[in-house]
Amino acid sequence: MPFTLDSGLRQGLLAIAALSIAFAGTPATAQSPKEKPQVVEVLVPPPDSDLYCKNIAEAASDARIKWQTWKMISLEARLRDRISELQRKEQEFEKWVERREDLLNEVEDQVVSIIARMRPEAAAAQLSTTDEEAAVGVLMKLKARVASSILDEMDPARAAQLTQSMMGIANPDIQRSF
Repeated sequence: MPFTLDSGLRQGLLAIAALSIAFAGTPATAQSPKEKPQVVEVLVPPPDSDLYCKNIAEAASDARIKWQTWKMISLEARLRDRISELQRKEQEFEKWVERREDLLNEVEDQVVSIIARMRPEAAAAQLSTTDEEAAVGVLMKLKARVASSILDEMDPARAAQLTQSMMGIANPDIQRSF
């Protein structure tokens, strides 16, 4: 029985034979390296933490504003308390200064009345040893007749010094000399 090929098998064998004849005479050569494949960007979903941050950004901003507002209100309340405390202390201090000035005025009036009742020699001796400011203050509160009799009993240099100071206090714009 003769061997027969069906048409599909025959075409396949012919194609293989044609290829083997075409490549049979060429030696094998090294292939040149292929170009690098192009990088294709693949969208990777962001991590969960990024999504979380994006989702709560508005809420966090609102919370921060509320916290800052609360902080400002509490600081304002503390500032008001501190201001009221300082005002209270200021009033207390003013009362204390007023009482001190009243007391000093009483003491000063007492000293003036004591000096006014002294003999001029004794009063001159007392005022000669006190500081200039106190002596001038006492002499200015005394009646002119009493003050002149005390100055008359003092050392002339000290009396001139006190008189010069009294003139400077009475009219500081005028510089007078004897």
